[in-house]
Formats: sequence, C-alpha cells, structure tokens
Amino acid sequence: MIVTVTMNPSIDLAYFINHFQLGKMNRFDSPTKSVGGKGINAGRTAALSGSEVVLTGFLAGDIGDLVERYLEAENLFKLDMIPTSGETRNAITIMHDNNTHTEIVESGPEISDNEVYQLLEKLKKLYQHEQLKVICISGSINSKNEQIYLEMLTYIREHIDQNIPVFMDISGKQLLSLLKNNRYKPSFIKPNVHELGEILHKEIETKEQAYSELTHSYFSGIDYMMISCGNEGALCKVGSDIYDITIPAIDIVNTTGSGDASVGGFAHAVEHNFSLENIFKYSMACGMSNAQHGEVGFINKADTEQFMQQIQVKKLLLS
Repeated sequence: MIVTVTMNPSIDLAYFINHFQLGKMNRFDSPTKSVGGKGINAGRTAALSGSEVVLTGFLAGDIGDLVERYLEAENLFKLDMIPTSGETRNAITIMHDNNTHTEIVESGPEISDNEVYQLLEKLKKLYQHEQLKVICISGSINSKNEQIYLEMLTYIREHIDQNIPVFMDISGKQLLSLLKNNRYKPSFIKPNVHELGEILHKEIETKEQAYSELTHSYFSGIDYMMISCGNEGALCKVGSDIYDITIPAIDIVNTTGSGDASVGGFAHAVEHNFSLENIFKYSMACGMSNAQHGEVGFINKADTEQFMQQIQVKKLLLS
C-alpha cells in the first residue's frame, strides 16, 4: 500500500485555446475539470497502475467538499483527509500557442504546525494498521514554517519507521532545508532542471549541465534522485550511479501533472519490486501517458507498456 500526502489539494481547471490574447477577451470551451495537488495526482497514477492507495492531506470549505466528492466518485483510493479552515484552492492551466501553458494558482489555506502533527499521528496509525510500503509527500504547503517538511521526515524516521521509503516531491526553500540537513534524507526527490538550478544558485537549462551537478554533497544519502528534463527525458542518480533516460517524441495534450504521474509510477514500481531499469522506464512512461490526456495524473496502462519499449536507459560513466 502507498499513502500519498497532499498538503494543498486543488480543483484543476484546464482551458485550451489556439492563441491566448493578453489584456483581451478570450473565449473558451468548458474546461477539463479534475482534482489536483501533486500527491493526489501521484496517488491517482499509482492506483491506476494497480497499487492500493490511501490519500491524506487537508481539505477546506466548499471547494474542499467538492474535492472530496470528486475523489469518492473516482473510486480509486481510500480517503483519509483532514478538515481545516479557509478554502481549498483552484488551479487554472491555459494551454495555448503551440503547447505553451500558463498557470494561475491560488495559495490555498494556511496550515499550522499543530495541524501537520495531527496529520503525522494519522500516518503513524495508518502504518500500524495497514501494510504501508511507501509514503509519498508531494507539493506545496501554505505554511510560515520553512522547515516543516524536514520536521515531517524527522518524525517519520524517529516515530514511524527508519527504513520505509519516503518520497518527497517538493521544491524551493522546503526542499533546500531537507538537502542541507545531514541527519535524515528523503528516499526520493524529483526536481526538474530549473529547480535544480534554484537549489544550487546556478543557471541550469540542459541535461548536460544537470549531469555535472549531481555529485553535489546535498544529494548524498538519497536513494533515488530523478531530474526531469522535459523532452530530453531525465537523469536518475541511484547511490553513486547516474543513468541517462531518453524518451521518444509524442503528441502532447496537457503536460500538467506529468511529473506527478512519474512520481506515482516510480512509487508503484518500487512497491512492486521492479528492476531498476524498469522502475525508470515505468516512471517516465506514466509521465508520457499523462501528457496525452486533459486530466491530471491520468494514465492509460496500454500506452505505458508501449512507451516502456521505446524508452532507453544508459548508465553513465562519472567524469
């Protein structure tokens, strides 16, 4: 079983238009509407892959009620969400002008440290009563505490399990506080090339540039590190080994949630003891499948199997 934690879920609205005119009236067809938040998207992919999934996190207000109804209607996972004050956010993606996508994302309800520890106690009870194999914590949190994710990882390691895989698909200051800490490291992180540059305060645009930074001390102690590189594929660091993953060109409908789908696919593959090469391939294939759908975190199993045959994995020699 996989549990995914989404601190800041959303209603995701995807609009499609050939040309978006800034400062003018833009008329759209009805949007593709789905429940989002990185952990929910990853959980959806893992569930569609065949994993048993529990979703937890925070929901607020009328939009939170709507999110819960939508998730129940999907009938893919067990729900164990926590109510909070405020209003769950909307996230709008506009796909326009040759697959450019523009995002408008609300901040969502502010989550207190006490609420976070309430959630951690819930995770502890889940671990005690279910066969949890992976904990996946994904996405942003509206919190004044810039080390709250580090505190969550510390709690898991000291009060739940020292060895259970903990995937943390987060970014910005929260990720940096994790990487600077030498006591506990997450089992998996997945920055893209631009986020890698932000972490290291460098301009990183290509896979080649990213490769030269993967031996940085920040990344020691992390079991799996995936650097997503857009249509160049990805780099994966496992221990001291680095792998280059190349993907075929595909038709794209909406890339929103593709990184989350890759995380969900990775978690599913780890839970089911795939070979290392197939972990990489399945993860990337899930991201590719998601990009061919309007809904976020959605995959087609037949597509993923076909994509896996076209994805190449090459172990690189350290320079």
